Amino acid sequence: MDTSVRKAGFLSLLTVSWMNNVLKFGSRQPLEEKHLPPVETSFKAERLVADLEREWLAEERASEQNRTKPRLWKAMMRIIPCRDYVTVVFLRMLYAIAFHLFPVIIWLFLKSISSSSEINHKATLPIVIGVAFVAFTRTLSSVHGRFKAEMIAIKLKVAMIGLVYKKASTLKE
Repeated sequence: MDTSVRKAGFLSLLTVSWMNNVLKFGSRQPLEEKHLPPVETSFKAERLVADLEREWLAEERASEQNRTKPRLWKAMMRIIPCRDYVTVVFLRMLYAIAFHLFPVIIWLFLKSISSSSEINHKATLPIVIGVAFVAFTRTLSSVHGRFKAEMIAIKLKVAMIGLVYKKASTLKE
């Protein structure tokens, strides 16, 4: 069963339809690990913990040189690629623009159909298409932005839990 995200096209990624085969298969019988797409290395707990530990040690060294207190949040922020933060900000901005543009387009539509007794299809068709486009953009940017933000939060949580567990296990020895 091919469930590779890497082989998915733009529309498939946009609508998450690359998961359809897994969902159909899972509705017929219980899923096993072999039916699921492989976990990317950037999501593996071992790597996240190692990255956080490396960044924390770097933060401790930098704070010693600067004679300041080390800040865990700085180390945590550095384990997530900047591209992920930029993606979340871009999607949230796109959502905000679409959210505020929607009432304006609805107002234009209502104005165009109420201004004359006869509906001008050439004038209203672009507005209707605009309504559909803005609604689609708002929905997708909201869903994908929230998903990306949750993925960042999960990575940070896993790294933090793993680091605390690792430190606690070394203290017991």
